[in-house]
Amino acid sequence: MTIETRVDPETGDWRFIAPARATRPDEARPSGTAPVCPFCPGHEYMTPPERMRVPAGAPDWRIRVVPNKYAVVSPSSPRPNHRGAADTFPATGDHEVLIESPRHDWDLREAGPDEAYAILDALRERCRALGAGRPAVVAFRNYGRAAGASLSHPHSQIVALDDVPPGLAERWRRTRAHHESTGRRLADDLADAERRGGERVVADDGDLLVVQPYAAGVPHHTMLVPRDGRAVPAAASDDALDAVARTLPRVLSGLATALGDPAYNLVVHAGPADDADAGRWYQWYIAIYPRVTTVAGLELGTGLSVNPRPPEQTAPELRAALPVHVTE
Repeated sequence: MTIETRVDPETGDWRFIAPARATRPDEARPSGTAPVCPFCPGHEYMTPPERMRVPAGAPDWRIRVVPNKYAVVSPSSPRPNHRGAADTFPATGDHEVLIESPRHDWDLREAGPDEAYAILDALRERCRALGAGRPAVVAFRNYGRAAGASLSHPHSQIVALDDVPPGLAERWRRTRAHHESTGRRLADDLADAERRGGERVVADDGDLLVVQPYAAGVPHHTMLVPRDGRAVPAAASDDALDAVARTLPRVLSGLATALGDPAYNLVVHAGPADDADAGRWYQWYIAIYPRVTTVAGLELGTGLSVNPRPPEQTAPELRAALPVHVTE
């Protein structure tokens, strides 16, 4: 069955219909033998041909990037002229898996700065490659079954889209409108306001602000905002990646301590991949959404998020839970 985008006629929201996702490996499914992890060394034959290896050409790899065998979009093919005008149209683009380590029982929160930087550098390179000629690239990491991870081997994903979903287009529209009305970037104004207030700031070294935002969608919703001036991670500076590499593992470790190792979704929010001038009005950043609440009827019926714990309460908890920063 073709992977389709179906448009909700009432809301205009898009739904990807991707039947192949139902057949992806799942470590929790019962079987007669122990599951074999396709991301572990020695099982490279179980994945599609790799597109990147770090170190390049080395038999003992540290990072691999492969096409997602159970992609949510299909490679570009002949397409209709419309972009979402009809009720159904092809869901096209590209979908990759970035295998972060050969170690099955490793986690990103254990990474040293050099390890984390290598992962971010590979992510930057693949976002750059997948974004060529496409309007949107979304990178994310699902940790734990409640966050949608079917395999526990540490990995991230990158999805490049040939069409911009309505929710993403609206995010860009609001951010661009702020710049048009003020001459300033929304990310900069929000960061300045959070620094002045201070109560929701978790960490700030001048290069990277870690904050739990005013309108946090879930308890411990946490943002890492680099002082970079780039709209997309594909264009991120080395200094910005270095700042994130120093801090992201500490934040993940702190969340694990504060919340008892919760499932979470980590999303790299980015501007348009095909707009070289988007850095004037958009700043890429990382958001972490712990899965500690349950989506219920009100949320499904309205699109609202209900957060039972304000960020003014949770940010001090995460500050206290951060591991001591060790300079190497």
